[in-house]
Amino acid sequence: MASTRTRSLLAGGAALLLLCLVVGVLYALGVPPFEEKKGEIKASEVCRTLGSPADSTAALKRVLPDKSSYSFDDDITDRRYDDTDFSYETSCFVNGDGKQLVAATAEMVRYDKADDWVKDVVENHVPASSVKPFPAGDKAIASDRVAAVYLPCTARGFGRHLSVVVQLKQRGSASDGQLREGLISLARNAALFAHDEAKCDAPSKVTS
Repeated sequence: MASTRTRSLLAGGAALLLLCLVVGVLYALGVPPFEEKKGEIKASEVCRTLGSPADSTAALKRVLPDKSSYSFDDDITDRRYDDTDFSYETSCFVNGDGKQLVAATAEMVRYDKADDWVKDVVENHVPASSVKPFPAGDKAIASDRVAAVYLPCTARGFGRHLSVVVQLKQRGSASDGQLREGLISLARNAALFAHDEAKCDAPSKVTS
């Protein structure tokens, strides 16, 4: 028969094991005081192609999920212009804890009809039933997952447009309406930047 001391040691060991298990579960779930510290989105690090740093930072904070760190990958192709070639293309990828959260692109395109552009954007990103128009450029659509603007760029020769698309790969905790407004803000900012950087000569029809 176990002595009182032995029983006490066994009871103490069981209690310690239970405590370790509880602490482990709390840590895995991120329950206070073990929650992961949220990373900071700094305006100085946000992609230049997203336009106004202050406006884009505010919009990103609205739509992004909480991550311990954020990083930005920005790219602009060489702009070429002569009598036969006009090209402009940019990409911005926002990452959090090693996972892609947002992809924003701008490129020079030419569609016979703006509705054809809408069809391509919708088919490539979201269900058609989820998007609604908003005022910007010649055509603009948005949902809680994507916002896109089709804006005039060149008036000479065969008219060219810029296609700006901002896609949310992982959403934050904001409501669908708040996410949509945040993406619209990002798309408008990126459109204004692209229109200026591509040295477009047609009015953008976009307001910030």
